[in-house]
Order: sequence, then structure tokens, then C-alpha cells
Amino acid sequence: MPTDIVTHLDKFTLAMMNWLIPDTLETTYQTALSFAEVLAQTQVNTKKTAVSQLLAPGTHPIWLHTPTGELCCRVKVRLAVDPQAPLIIYHHGLNEYPPDSSWRRLFAWQPPLPMHHVFIQAPYHDNWTRPLTVGFSSLQHIYQMLAGSLCMMALVQETFEAQGVSVTAVAGVSWGGIASLLYEGIFQCSYAVIPMLASPNIAQAMWDIAELMVRPLTVSKEGLFDRLDFTPIYRRINHDRVYPLLGQQDQFFRWEHHAPLFSGRPLVTVPGSHISNLWRVRPLRQHLLHTLSTSIGIA
Repeated sequence: MPTDIVTHLDKFTLAMMNWLIPDTLETTYQTALSFAEVLAQTQVNTKKTAVSQLLAPGTHPIWLHTPTGELCCRVKVRLAVDPQAPLIIYHHGLNEYPPDSSWRRLFAWQPPLPMHHVFIQAPYHDNWTRPLTVGFSSLQHIYQMLAGSLCMMALVQETFEAQGVSVTAVAGVSWGGIASLLYEGIFQCSYAVIPMLASPNIAQAMWDIAELMVRPLTVSKEGLFDRLDFTPIYRRINHDRVYPLLGQQDQFFRWEHHAPLFSGRPLVTVPGSHISNLWRVRPLRQHLLHTLSTSIGIA
């Protein structure tokens, strides 16, 4: 596609998302718990969650105790023939609807990859508006979306590894790429991290988007970066485990602002914007397959 068309796709999508984000977001920065506190207080409700069922194919609810109340999230499981096959945990993008759209298209290999596949559905992603109208209603809700996903990812990995799985990779697009980086930065227990169309610096993305949409933020740039730049967590990761991909015309995560964060890694840059690459997933699928083949020997 011509550059002006793919960038227009991003701008149109951002305008629609911007329209759904409540004004309350910018009034909550001073009162929110820290991300570390939200994560520490997010726990699996083992009385309502059938943890053993995570080892069966299909869709499974996971109930969470959180500082913002009880949440019901979901995972989807596809099993490999070999019980000890590697595990890949995949996380979708923000406001992706249906949430498993990119998962189904990215992993549509025939024959299937010889891995267990688990899809993580983030909090508030049970319809197409709640990720923004609720998930971005406050800073603490943003933290809760991420903390809920990380809690589920940890539960899935622990459950599968208790059954003999020894190698786990985590991957995601956009918001899912952020979650993947935070997961490894905090828990440091996966073999490969594959963030696509994402970086750990949410603050930079939000600042750039506000400028693009001509929507001045009431919070200062310093205040925004203090709360939503997760680069320090990302820097805890062994860089040999990170396999990033960015879009050259991406208006969500602008290449010139986010590519430097991945210096020291062989960053893959693909043509197109954020939305065009989510529609035309072949370059992302090739990146996934190449990474899994070279990092953990999946063929």
C-alpha cells in the first residue's frame, strides 16, 4: 500500500480510539496505586478458577482478585501432540476485536507448529468498547489490564511446566507486545520474547498520539513518563532473549522513537503502519516462525 494510505489507517483508528477514552484518565495520575502494588495485589481466585482445566483444549475462565474488584478473564488452549512440547503464550493487541483475531491468523500454519499454544485475553476485553471506556478510565485500570494479563501468563506457564514443559516463549502484538516484555522483565522465566509493533515505553506512544490527535495532555511529559515508561523493567531482560519487530510507518509506536530502545538486538523493521501490519500479518507470521525456529528449534 502507498505510505499515505497506511498512515491514514493508523490516524483514523487512533481518532476513533481517542474518542472513546474518558476524560477521567488524566485526573487519576496522582491517586493510582503504583504498578508494582497493583501487580502484587492481583491474585488468581483458585476457588472459582479450575486451574487443572488449563491443560485441556478449549476456552477457560480465570477469575482474579484485584484492587479494582473481581475480574473474569479468559485463555484459549491448543495442545500439541507431545505433552512435553514447548509452550508459546500469545497476547493480543489493545481493543482488538474479536480479541483472538490476530492469534487465529498468525498461527494458521498447516500443519500446526509442534507447540502448545495459549492465548491470553486481557481484562476488559469482552466487547469492543470496554478496553478503552473502562481500561483507560484511570491510570490504575491501565495498570490492572497489564497486571491481570501477567498474572494469567504466570499461571499458564507454571501449570504447563508442572506437567513437564521445559521451554516457554511469549509473544504479542501492540499491547500484547508490551505485556510480553513486562512479563519477562519481571519474572525472567521465558526462553524467547517476541514483541511485535510495540515497545516498553507506553508514555512515549501516548505522548506522540496526543500530538498527532492535537489533544494536549494535562499531565506533564515528565509525569507521564514517570508512570508509563516501563523501559527500566525491559532493561532487566537478557537481550539475547528479545526478538522485536516494528513497522516503518507505525503511528502508534513511531519507529524513530522506539527503535533505539532495542539497540543491541537485531530489530526487524517491516514496511507499513500499525493497522496495515495487523491486517496483513504475513511479515509478522514469518518473524514468529523464524524466531521460534532459530531460538528454540521449532520447525
